[in-house]
Amino acid sequence: MKNTYNITTPTTVEGFRKNLKKYFVCIGENNEELYTQMGSHKISELNSLPDLYNYPIEDGSPKISIKVNPIKDFKEYMLETNQFISMNGYFENEDNFEIIENQNDFLSNYNPLWIGINHKLDREFLFMTLGEFSGYSLVESELL
Repeated sequence: MKNTYNITTPTTVEGFRKNLKKYFVCIGENNEELYTQMGSHKISELNSLPDLYNYPIEDGSPKISIKVNPIKDFKEYMLETNQFISMNGYFENEDNFEIIENQNDFLSNYNPLWIGINHKLDREFLFMTLGEFSGYSLVESELL
């Protein structure tokens, strides 16, 4: 998988936590808490994204917000690439989306989207930014 925007896929828990602060909506003085639809959780207590299942959730999956502004419509991309329930390759092309690292800018000027951490369409981004700590693996160019 090609990482865009110079994203470094983490190989340590510390890298995982750093990327949570960088690519996901967080709150607190130093963005020390991951903001979820059901509240916030101290990043220092998370060792992987599936740890969020240890907290109360609605609709079967914890929901978080990625700091991404889609440029190409998801459905349009799926139609162009003949995909039905996946968006493989979407996040490998910087023309499709932009990352908004400044959280104040993101929250003021863009529309945050809640995504379930089990949402198939976003697994590529989760794996790219969180690596094995996302709860997913990359096998033969396909996310499982």
